[in-house]
Amino acid sequence: MPSSPPPDRFQREIDDIIRIAERRLEHQSFRYRMRRTTRRLGSALGGFSLRLPPAETLGGWGLALLLISWLLTLPLINKLPFIWVVQPTVLGFGILLLTAGLISSLLRGRGGGGGGSSGSGGGRMWRGERIAYGSPYGDNWLSRLRRMFRGR
Repeated sequence: MPSSPPPDRFQREIDDIIRIAERRLEHQSFRYRMRRTTRRLGSALGGFSLRLPPAETLGGWGLALLLISWLLTLPLINKLPFIWVVQPTVLGFGILLLTAGLISSLLRGRGGGGGGSSGSGGGRMWRGERIAYGSPYGDNWLSRLRRMFRGR
């Protein structure tokens, strides 16, 4: 008489099926395809990599350049030669860096640093993993913008 397989074996098979389904969902997501495409481009370009610094750094440099641009418009400094060329350039770079910092902070989303009840949904756990009730593809930029203005 054949005996039934141990429950541990069933649990492993269920885990494998769930893992395969999650991987398949991830491979269909836009984020995964973009990451794969940028990896391919990165390997094709070789060692050349362009990475933006953190959003806080970009915003800080942008504000500093805007302050310098304002200082260059003061009457005492405005009389110096070539300030009329330098001031608009510094202003443009300041606006560019500040805008890049704001956009990258919006696209980055909220950091879920630490465990516990960070983010929405509290600290609900299932089999040692936090339960995510959102889309399996992650938040899009519009929902992040809405959540930011709602204060969550």
